[in-house]
Amino acid sequence: MKVYSARQPVLNAKLQIVAYELKFRDCKTNAFPSHVAPDTATAKLLVNSYLSSEFESVTEGKPAFIDFPNQLLADHLLHMVPYKNIIVQMSQANEPSDENYTLTRKLFHKRYVLALDDFTYTPEWKRFLPLIKLVKINLQKTSLRAVAALLPLFRQFKIRMLADNVSSYAEFNQAKQLGFSFFKGDFLFTPEIVETNEIETNQMFLLSIYAEVMKQDFDYKILEGYFEKDMGLTYKLLRFVNSSLFDIKREITSLKQAMIFLGETQLRKFICLIVTSQLNPNKPKALVQETVIRARLSELMATEMGLGSEADSAFLTGLFSTIDAILDKPMEEVLKSLPLAEPIKKAIMTKEGELAECLTTSIAYLQGDWMVVFAFAKNYNVQSDYLISSCDNAYDWMGTFQQINDKQE
Repeated sequence: MKVYSARQPVLNAKLQIVAYELKFRDCKTNAFPSHVAPDTATAKLLVNSYLSSEFESVTEGKPAFIDFPNQLLADHLLHMVPYKNIIVQMSQANEPSDENYTLTRKLFHKRYVLALDDFTYTPEWKRFLPLIKLVKINLQKTSLRAVAALLPLFRQFKIRMLADNVSSYAEFNQAKQLGFSFFKGDFLFTPEIVETNEIETNQMFLLSIYAEVMKQDFDYKILEGYFEKDMGLTYKLLRFVNSSLFDIKREITSLKQAMIFLGETQLRKFICLIVTSQLNPNKPKALVQETVIRARLSELMATEMGLGSEADSAFLTGLFSTIDAILDKPMEEVLKSLPLAEPIKKAIMTKEGELAECLTTSIAYLQGDWMVVFAFAKNYNVQSDYLISSCDNAYDWMGTFQQINDKQE
C-alpha cells in the first residue's frame, strides 16, 4: 500500500536545506484533502512517515516541522512521538489562554522544540515567548516593518525567526538583512510529494487488540498472539519501541519483551494512535467516546448483576455494539471476522441474554431512560443512587483514559 506526504525544504541564510516541513497527503495530488480533519491528518502523517517508514529517510536526517492542531495537543497524542528531530508547529489561532499556556509549559519541559506558526504578536502572547524557540512569520500577511518593531522582544527571549511564503529573491534578501534565520516559500522550493510503502495493518486484528488493551487488566499473552498474526502492526510496535522517546538498555528480542518494556500506559498510547489514524477517520470522535463509555457501563452492570466472571465479556459487548456504524459495514459481516465469544456476538445481534441486558441498561442510562435503569436496580436489588453514582464514575474513567498520556511510567 502506498502512503503519501508532502515535504517542503526550510533553508538557512546561505540557502542550504536545514529542515523540512511535512504535510499529510492522501494521494499524489499535492493538496491537503479537505475531507480529513486536521488532528486525524497529523496522526496519519506520524504513522505514515514515522511508524511505517524510515523517518530519517523522509527528512534526510534533518528536523521536521509538523503542524499539531490544538485538539491533538490537548489530547496529548503528541507525547506518543519522539521529541528529537520534530519541531512542533503550534497554531497561533489558539487563544493565549491559561489552559494553552499550561500545555505549552508541559511540552517545553518535555524538551519539545516549539514554534508558533503564522505568528502575529499581541501582548497576551508575551508570557509564551520564553517557551518558544522559533516563530514563523507569513511575509504575505505581516510586513517586514511590523517585524522590525518586534526584534528587541525576540532578541530578549533568544527566539529565531522563519520567513514563510517568501515570494522573491528581493524579499529573501530583505528578510535576511532584518535578521531572519530561516526561509521557506514556493519561490525557493515548492512542496514535493514523498511516496512510501506501508505494511498494511489488518483492521479486524486491530479491533481485537484495541478491545483487549482497553480492559483494565489486559493479558499480554493474548496481545502477543494478535501481534504475531499482523506483520504491519508488529513492525510499527518495534519502530515505536526503538524511537528516541525511550532509552533502551538492551536489545529487544521478542514481542512480549517489547510490550512489557512499554508497559500498560505507553502500550495504550500506541494502540490509540493507530486506531485514531486507521480505524475510520471520517467518523465523529463523539461516537467512539460514547462507545467506550458504553463498554465501561456494561462492565459495571455485569458486576452489579453478580456476573463478575463475565465483566470482561460485558465490556467487549459494549465496545463492539457500534462497530457497524464505525466501519460502515453490516454488523453480522463484522462480527464474523472478529474472534469474539459466541455469547458476545449473540448479545449484540439478538439482544438476548445477560450480556444483552447489561448493554441495554447501559444504553438506557446514556439516553436518560430512567425507567429501564430503575427497573434494573430493582431486579438486582441495587440501590438506585448507588447505581447512578457508579455509572457516573464511568465518565471519570473515560476522562482518565483520554488524559492517560499525562501519566509517566
